[in-house]
Amino acid sequence: MNPPRLFHLPLDRRRLLRSLLLASGGLVTNELHAEALALTPRATEGPYYPNHLPLDQDNDLTQILGGAAPAGGTVTEFGGRLLKADGSPVAGRVIELWQADVNGCYIHSRGVQRGKERDPHFQGYGKVTTNEKGEYRFRTIRPGLYTGRTIHWHLAVNEGETRLLTTQLFIAGVEQNDRDGILQRMGTPEQRLSVIREFKPPTSGSGELVGTWNIVLGETPEEPEERRGRPGGPPPGGPPPRRP
Repeated sequence: MNPPRLFHLPLDRRRLLRSLLLASGGLVTNELHAEALALTPRATEGPYYPNHLPLDQDNDLTQILGGAAPAGGTVTEFGGRLLKADGSPVAGRVIELWQADVNGCYIHSRGVQRGKERDPHFQGYGKVTTNEKGEYRFRTIRPGLYTGRTIHWHLAVNEGETRLLTTQLFIAGVEQNDRDGILQRMGTPEQRLSVIREFKPPTSGSGELVGTWNIVLGETPEEPEERRGRPGGPPPGGPPPRRP
């Protein structure tokens, strides 16, 4: 059996500080107070959480273990820290990521974009456990667009079998952001700004994108009926599924 692949990229401390400043509206002092960090807003899990998880579930979604080719699309890396509202790190929590591939398709039995095919080289789902500093990181692709939504990633934070947070992450400057009903209903204006992040090439001429995002947890775990949208629903190429 092949050993599991590990993906690790040390965090750029300057990017991390910039992320903290953005998340707190610039209110960073010697001691981070609860009011200095906006809680990451909750969002619906949606209908396409994988109903058949891949065998490969690491935090590099661009290459399936044993696969002969990388996933299509623009390679995108993002990471940061999992924090409490007072700025203290949260270690040992599992962060899940699931998303559409370059064709706008999910690894779900009903998640194939109409007229498209799922990218067989894209993992579609991954997870990582936060380290002692609360750090996490994913290597994935820029999600494909499907009807009725803007470009987004789905993420969840778990402690054992308990779901602590279900949310979504967005890319700054995407035209559909202003019309996306899910995004526009996420928390306060400050909270919405905290989940719209800037992604840029790490170096001049690079074809990849990099972003930084800190996830800030509240105190109350979620209930299943609170986080899930309507199960099933039409494929994303048809009319957009109804979501609460």
